[in-house]
Amino acid sequence: MFAAIISSCNGEITSTPLPANQSLPEKSALASGELFLDAESSAEAPSAAYVARSRVVKINLPLLLDENGRARELRGKEITLNLFPDVSYAGVIEQVEENGDSYTWIGHLKDVEFSALTIILTDGVFIAKIASPDGVYEVSSIGGDLYRVILINQENLGGEDAVDIDPPKP
Repeated sequence: MFAAIISSCNGEITSTPLPANQSLPEKSALASGELFLDAESSAEAPSAAYVARSRVVKINLPLLLDENGRARELRGKEITLNLFPDVSYAGVIEQVEENGDSYTWIGHLKDVEFSALTIILTDGVFIAKIASPDGVYEVSSIGGDLYRVILINQENLGGEDAVDIDPPKP
């Protein structure tokens, strides 16, 4: 899905409606500068082997969208990716793309070599992937305006059905 959205973007910016049960946070949320807002949920924490840890959040949409629900031009700007209380990065946005009612912000983590940042908002639903040599994080919807940030345990990513592949011999 990421590839389809990213490859078909043409750079136009149009309005993206929010889900009926979600409104833009107050301007004080914009002033905080952090993308993720603390939230609580009665939903069970994931127990999959590939989840090293998780956190429930709301998205600070005014960092990404203006008062009209349109993508902010963030190219060259930084946003704070406060993934966990003890894990925070500055994300540097390199591209802002639009495809119909979808927006994509692409960038990297400031001062982190070999890092990547992809944020997508489509049909009012947010998803993100943040990768660094120290860990890979994903943010996805758990319903309504709640999202789950997970740190992927890459050692257990394949699960029981994973197949070990030996590298080719020279």
